[in-house]
Amino acid sequence: MNHRIMRNSSPTRSSTQLSTDGERGRGGAGTILAGAGWSTIFGLSFLMTKGALDAFRPSTLLFLRFATATAALGGLAAIGIARLDYRGKPKLPLALVCLFQPVLYFALETYGLRETRSSTAGLILGALPAAVAALSAVALKERLSARQAIGLAASVLGVAAVALAGGGTEGGADSPRGIALIACALASAAVYNVLSRRARLAYSPAELTFAMMASGTAVFGLLALADSLASGGAFLPPRVPAQAWLAVAYLGLLSSVLAFFLVNLSLSRLKASQAAVFGGLTPCVALAAGVLFRGESAGWLQLCGAAAILVGIWATNSRKGGVS
Repeated sequence: MNHRIMRNSSPTRSSTQLSTDGERGRGGAGTILAGAGWSTIFGLSFLMTKGALDAFRPSTLLFLRFATATAALGGLAAIGIARLDYRGKPKLPLALVCLFQPVLYFALETYGLRETRSSTAGLILGALPAAVAALSAVALKERLSARQAIGLAASVLGVAAVALAGGGTEGGADSPRGIALIACALASAAVYNVLSRRARLAYSPAELTFAMMASGTAVFGLLALADSLASGGAFLPPRVPAQAWLAVAYLGLLSSVLAFFLVNLSLSRLKASQAAVFGGLTPCVALAAGVLFRGESAGWLQLCGAAAILVGIWATNSRKGGVS
């Protein structure tokens, strides 16, 4: 991220112009690389999170993750690499973005995963591209061509295949409350995708990312402190292995700063529904990482699902997939 982030110079553009901007950025190599980049980083974050949770409580890990990200972005701003200027800009759109992502999403997902199988959660959250497309059609008046709609459907079906294929290897049951929490996390992520498109009228990707990281630090810091006081234990464990701190660094620097910057960059150049489709790559990357680094196996249904996701991303974001 070694470049100066320029602010948007026309904060009064309409949602119709937003859609036009998305068309102009559609299919560009840089935009596609940004989408592939954040989805890959998020996919590898599952391995890092699992390792870090062996050493930290969930609330403490979330606080450390966002505190690291906030410090990193603040340092980049201090030396002039990232430009942050919130003066004279509307605060409500920014506050709403931060509320839905990271605060509500990560809280709902974290506590929902305590009562559901990860395969079930993956299946529910895999519907994000469809949820974003439906919400964007109403809120942003975005329309998809027939080709893009088919690509979107292929991506969602591919995510479902990957998640369902993993369901038989994981024991336990899903509680209704856990499923409800994961479904609310899905809704929160969909709303964030739409709100971020609107907030981008006034804020740069760097400004959005810094505000998100700072809000996560404040909220999850208070939650971690409350957990520590309630349990009577120390805020941080007395002995933390080096690999756990490396996982925190990955989650804070790559999975928070870089990945969310790329998410916000994608949302500034693509329709919300197009950008969300890249999320289908995340379970593919997680699957590949499990096979390569944890010795897990991949069945034919998972491989077919991964192929469907890739086809869906290509069809939704290729230059021929224009707006109808």
